Amino acid sequence: MTRVLIAAASPIFRDVIKRHVIALFHCATVEAKTGAAAVILAEASRPELILLDHSLPEMDGIETIRRIRAIPALRDVPIIFLSPETDRRTWAEALGVGANDCMPKPYHRQELAARITLHLNVARMGRELRAQNTLLTRERYLAGCVQRQLLPKDLDFSGLESAAVYQAQEQVGGDFYEAWDDGQGVYVLMADISGHGASAAMLMAVCKGLLMSLRQARLPPEAIMTALNQLLCDLLIGGDLDMFVTLVLCRIDRASPTLAAVSAGHVPVFVLGSQGLIDIESHGPALGVVPAFDWSARTIPFGPGDLLFLYTDGLTELRSPAGEFFGEARLNALLRPGIAPQDLIGEIIETALPFCKGMLHDDLAMAALRRL
Repeated sequence: MTRVLIAAASPIFRDVIKRHVIALFHCATVEAKTGAAAVILAEASRPELILLDHSLPEMDGIETIRRIRAIPALRDVPIIFLSPETDRRTWAEALGVGANDCMPKPYHRQELAARITLHLNVARMGRELRAQNTLLTRERYLAGCVQRQLLPKDLDFSGLESAAVYQAQEQVGGDFYEAWDDGQGVYVLMADISGHGASAAMLMAVCKGLLMSLRQARLPPEAIMTALNQLLCDLLIGGDLDMFVTLVLCRIDRASPTLAAVSAGHVPVFVLGSQGLIDIESHGPALGVVPAFDWSARTIPFGPGDLLFLYTDGLTELRSPAGEFFGEARLNALLRPGIAPQDLIGEIIETALPFCKGMLHDDLAMAALRRL
């Protein structure tokens, strides 16, 4: 049952308001005849609405509102302040310290009913919105936990030294990386789902599932890319999802000092080593856009000491407070032969985060693998 606190010095005035409130809303009431008592009763009874007269002993209505609003559990309870209609300066002061509405004394019963109905409805909608927001926040947190579980726990493969980092702009994101070893080669990929938030995270999970199925067939990178593209086209084209996936997939051969790479609309990835700095540009469209597209792989020398670096565009598109992009030039300056994967990613983070003052404008993922 709705509970209303009535605070007024006059017992006659309290009784009149009480009879009106009960007749109109069939609610329970609690009464206070002083400001101090109103504060104590409000905290103890947690009313859904407070009707507060300005002329209260011990402390006036303004101070009573201030004290009630200082109690965290009562910050959102509606307070209707009653005082003479001519006292508009007091009304402004009451609204300034936290009253939701002001009414004249004497009041009209129908107006009182309308004001109470309005504020009870607003308060109810506020509670529902806060409850939904709490639930949504928890669901997004749990979704983020699930998404992190989908990423590889580590990139620990024999003959390779590796490091990786992932940070979503929101609690969930669309960037992801994956790696596996089929005994003859180590596959590593970096992907970026268009958009942000829950929709990107869901498509990321779909891509992860499709890749887990495709990798069982032990296909070369270009065949995996072609098959994944067709599956995503079947899913995305013709529907309401205006989304796509950029992805680069590399295979480090165990029998020879080479690496095969295929890229679908992704930012360049780099090989650092005896051949200098080699960038691997995209040579096909993003996935989920053009059906029946056939990719071809590029083969690159990848011997002992060579390092493969993959990232998403959330890195180069970091912006300074002045709006300047981090850019590929700053990234390239950090890419040098002989650096360990952990040190490389650490230096990039130590350079990029101060540049953008810690403010991400997109999801961010990086991975580096060096052949021992």
